[in-house]
Amino acid sequence: MAIELSGWIDKHYGTPITDLPDVADPSDVPPAMVAEQLRSTWGLHQKPIKSMLALLERRGVRVFSLPAADREIDAFSFKYEGRPFVFLNTSKTAERTRFDLAHELGHLVLHDAANMNLSRQIEQEAHDFAASFLVPADGLYAQVVGKLRLDDVFKLKKYWKVSALAMVERLYRLEFISEWNRRQWLIELSERGFRTAEPEGIQVEASKFLTDLFKLAREDGWTSRAIADQLQESERDLDALVFGLAMAAVPGGGQKSPAVTGHLRVVR
Repeated sequence: MAIELSGWIDKHYGTPITDLPDVADPSDVPPAMVAEQLRSTWGLHQKPIKSMLALLERRGVRVFSLPAADREIDAFSFKYEGRPFVFLNTSKTAERTRFDLAHELGHLVLHDAANMNLSRQIEQEAHDFAASFLVPADGLYAQVVGKLRLDDVFKLKKYWKVSALAMVERLYRLEFISEWNRRQWLIELSERGFRTAEPEGIQVEASKFLTDLFKLAREDGWTSRAIADQLQESERDLDALVFGLAMAAVPGGGQKSPAVTGHLRVVR
């Protein structure tokens, strides 16, 4: 259904082209280095990524939500006719979702789906990529001064928009803290509920691409039912695929308009 919707989108609207790098032989380059190179290529420098979802959408990645019945997994990705797709479990925290997006970006950049198996090594490579992409080493080195305390983790995780647990792991991997600190802090964070939630977490990222798309569709006279009929699917299934934006954003018809919004344009 996502592939069919993506085709419908490309038929009716001009959208961002796919802009993901090709890693000739990922086995020769550590995932962290690939992540750093990609940050540089995309001009992200050593600053936090404002929105992972918007970043991937601008680079031509189609991101969709998993229906409630399929949420036993966190996320998955694949390429179809050159177009990358990512599917997200939206029941996770905003911080976890950002990491899942970075993790799937790692798979798309590092791994050939035709030859990829779900090995521990493959998953660890995507994990290492995600950690480096979200929290670049040089940025953290420039930021951390002196001995760290657990309270510093909360400041750092808020700045980089990652979970407290991910921040502790990143600090440990970059040798800012000892194994003893890591173990004690993870225990304390778990006791405070950080394994199942993210107290005082960040706001969930919204899909600007799909929001703009359905706004244009409404102006062009497309209702959610009309789009679903084109796909030979139900409105409910369409809505579950697009973060609940179909029914919310396309309540009725409207005047046709050649308006351009964001990276979308009407194809005439």
